[in-house]
Amino acid sequence: MIRGLPYVSSQLNGRDIFSANGGRALSFEDVSPELVGRVETYKNITADQIEGHIAGLVNLVTRKPLDRRGFRIAGSVEANYGDLRQEWSPTFNILASDTFETGQGTFGLQLSYSKSELKSRTDSSQVIDSCFRPADLSAGCARIFPLNSGGFGDQPNFTPDNFPPAGSVLVPQYAGVRSTTLDRDREAFSAVGQFETLDGDLVMTLEFLRSETTFATEEFALLGRIDDGVSTNQPRPGTTYEFDENGRFVNGILTQNVGNAYANPFGRGGIPTDSLRFLREANSVTQDISFDAQMNFTERFRGKVEMQSLRSNLRRDSVFGALSTWTDISVDLRGSTPDIQFLAPVGAPSDYFTSGLNNYYWFGLDSQEKNEGELYTLAGSLEYDLSEDGFFRRVEVGGRWAARDRINRNTNFSTWGNLSAPWAGRAGCAPWNEGPGCAATGGFVPGRYYTGLPGQEFAIGGGVFTDEFPSAAAYRTPFADNFQRGEASTPIAGGGAFFYGGDDFLQEYLDGVTDQQWDAISTLGQSPERFNLGVNGRSRTRLDGSTVQCDPFCPEEISDVTEITSAAYARLDFGTDFDGGASLSGNIGLRYVRTNVSNDSVLAFPDPARFDAIRLENGVNVGGNGDGVVQVDEVQAVCRGAGGPGVPQQAFCQLTGARLAEFAALHTGELIRDNRDINFDHFLPSFNVRYDNGSGLVIRGAVSKGISRPDLNLFNASGTLGFSGRVNDGPLLSVRTGNRNVLPTEAWNYDLSFEYYFSNVGQISLALFAKDITGIISNGTGLVNYTTASGTSQDVIISGPANDINGLLKGVEFAYQQTFDFLPGFLDGLGTAATYTYIDASDFPNPNISGIGSPSVNSSGQPLNNGPFGGQLPLAGTSKHTVNATLFYEKGPLSVRAAYNWRSDFLVTPRDDLFPFSATYQDASGQLDGTIFYNLTPNIKLGVQGVNLLDETTNLSTVIDFDGNRTTSAVFRNDRRYTFIARFNF
Repeated sequence: MIRGLPYVSSQLNGRDIFSANGGRALSFEDVSPELVGRVETYKNITADQIEGHIAGLVNLVTRKPLDRRGFRIAGSVEANYGDLRQEWSPTFNILASDTFETGQGTFGLQLSYSKSELKSRTDSSQVIDSCFRPADLSAGCARIFPLNSGGFGDQPNFTPDNFPPAGSVLVPQYAGVRSTTLDRDREAFSAVGQFETLDGDLVMTLEFLRSETTFATEEFALLGRIDDGVSTNQPRPGTTYEFDENGRFVNGILTQNVGNAYANPFGRGGIPTDSLRFLREANSVTQDISFDAQMNFTERFRGKVEMQSLRSNLRRDSVFGALSTWTDISVDLRGSTPDIQFLAPVGAPSDYFTSGLNNYYWFGLDSQEKNEGELYTLAGSLEYDLSEDGFFRRVEVGGRWAARDRINRNTNFSTWGNLSAPWAGRAGCAPWNEGPGCAATGGFVPGRYYTGLPGQEFAIGGGVFTDEFPSAAAYRTPFADNFQRGEASTPIAGGGAFFYGGDDFLQEYLDGVTDQQWDAISTLGQSPERFNLGVNGRSRTRLDGSTVQCDPFCPEEISDVTEITSAAYARLDFGTDFDGGASLSGNIGLRYVRTNVSNDSVLAFPDPARFDAIRLENGVNVGGNGDGVVQVDEVQAVCRGAGGPGVPQQAFCQLTGARLAEFAALHTGELIRDNRDINFDHFLPSFNVRYDNGSGLVIRGAVSKGISRPDLNLFNASGTLGFSGRVNDGPLLSVRTGNRNVLPTEAWNYDLSFEYYFSNVGQISLALFAKDITGIISNGTGLVNYTTASGTSQDVIISGPANDINGLLKGVEFAYQQTFDFLPGFLDGLGTAATYTYIDASDFPNPNISGIGSPSVNSSGQPLNNGPFGGQLPLAGTSKHTVNATLFYEKGPLSVRAAYNWRSDFLVTPRDDLFPFSATYQDASGQLDGTIFYNLTPNIKLGVQGVNLLDETTNLSTVIDFDGNRTTSAVFRNDRRYTFIARFNF
């Protein structure tokens, strides 16, 4: 970020960066410290800069062999330690270069290699869905709009005048904890060759950079689950909730359905609680080859040519496995970190969490991604010095052509499937006596929680428990070791629970073992929602009866987006000198760029195979009739068992009558293709001026227009339509996808700064800036009508990128830097650098109706885009106040630096992706980092770096009322990280 703002582009040696994993930004981790020559930061735009930034540009310039003639070798060895992870990780870097004088000129060669590992851990505590309830807790949450997993309803239950209801109290619905480890392994190699003629009129540079990075993530979580919008909790018997003077929950033990033997074992009570394990491994390889030649035709006439070829590949595999049980959840909010404990329900046996008798297999979910990206560029420029003493000094013209292509293959976590459930089957037989195991048992035999109550077999008589299938789960203790660094209690007795998978769960998944387990468990569990499980072995049945094998990516999960840009610019530099040493200089320019985006997007209507496919289990068809046409009774068959006492269900199981028939008829599997080329043109003028009075005062002014292009992923409008969650009215289908019509964000930038240099080592400055921004891309929710070739037509709720937000951003930046060389003795090495930025982003309303769709955007049944508080929220990602302060000491062989960075609270999202879709802020936070280096010799340096020295946490909070009040929703704690470094340079 620059000046506390996003829309910053990053470049490597003045060239664009591009990768297969999304984004247009450079990862500085791909470049070793020895390879870094300098980092250039630009806050204003000039015509010769590659378009793509609004707030600023960061250009990392690498070292070249001709920068320093002769032989050079440099490197470093590092040992990195994180105090939460409690593991060491090494880093090794080396660079060698030499130059060779010949009769034609000077050759230079440079080679570098870097190998780095990083191990980190993050703990989090979450308090979820805090809502207003009557003070006597006699009813559930007061919702401003009706709410379920499908989103917000249309008709408000409350207005700003009567919300929150009088006398209500604020109570969390449930809570959760997570512990996440990250292992990063990076290996990078670079080679640079240079040649300079004897007269210096030609310099050619050939560069090669290859970086391979692997990220491996493993997360363990314990999460309560109340997400139907209706159910709620009660205090544990014998306890009460504690509230503060404002009626906010402070402390208590949450439970649910005590005495209801349909909802939990023997009516002991307890909130459904999932033990979730998630693993992901991503491997990315980026290879960049570039060539440039700088030529002096005459003393005043120069030219430059650049060429670049970049290739990037990404493979990302992810798998979830979840078990579930029932717990009482203790939540204590009296400290800075929520203290959350999962307790066995009253009356449960002492080995409730360790026996495996009370944990059933709940769901599986996997995702695979395989992307490829390519970038080719050709650029050239000509410069001519007009005059040394006239007003117009230099003119430059140039052009650039670039072609990016990214192929995305992404199943995008679309294969959630139920492994088993208490309301479904067991032993291969469902409560409605269907399944391959029914013959052996003579029909459904209720399981361990059945007490003989009428209909109880349809509520809690089923499930596949870990003791019944022990090979797929194990008792693990991820929370036993210093959770939240001791700032919160161990969240469960012994720090452990049963979690899915073996020691190498991800490898088991990649080897096909997990698929076999899922097939076996789901066959035993006979859940109607098991058939969507897993990305492997899928196919798509079309309306004409044809079948497409996905292997594992289905047609709608594959996109190929190409972006071609052609740019030309002209820049004129001017300047003049005044009597008394004052001077005026600047430049004016214009850049024109044309962008063409092509993409073959595929949107699929729901796959009929979900309900209609024949599914044989031990020779018995437990699916549909396989004719490719979904019937109402085939949908109802999937919903069997749902709707009983205490039984969760898919939202579409609540459909009846004409809406159910329409829902079934929409499962055609038809494809809608969109292969239109999108073109947009931009003229980007710029003006920069600098006045120096010759006595230390410098005034700068700038006006420019800039753009920030969308990532190519956002143009991909592919996906599969699914049920919207709207039971009674409104569109039946929805999809989260891209937007073929999304445009670059545009901004007119205005800057005025005053700088005073009061000594060779002292500066103070004040900058005023404004940015008139149009088309900020946010995640919108709108309505689009789709019609297939066969005539099927349906309004569809679309969630995806849209240019919804416009406004004027204003700000001021104050900076001060000084070395205190006037201090006596050893103190004259002290110095400081500080920056304060204030931003006013109040002119950016978040729309309640998104512009993502064209028809019916204001019709009845239109989904609420950003929840009830969207219109009063600020621009996401911007803090009003940002402070960066550095205190340093540089004298002799010793270098010490402490840096503190702080920003005030800011909106993360106006609408969270997960239930209850709350507007979420990140609270004000800062971080203190420090370094100490000591030069043992002119060539050897030893040092230590510390990150997050004050153990700062990242706190999230959610908006709860129309006044903008918030309550804590999550606290994340990361490692304090220490790096011990030895560097050499010869």
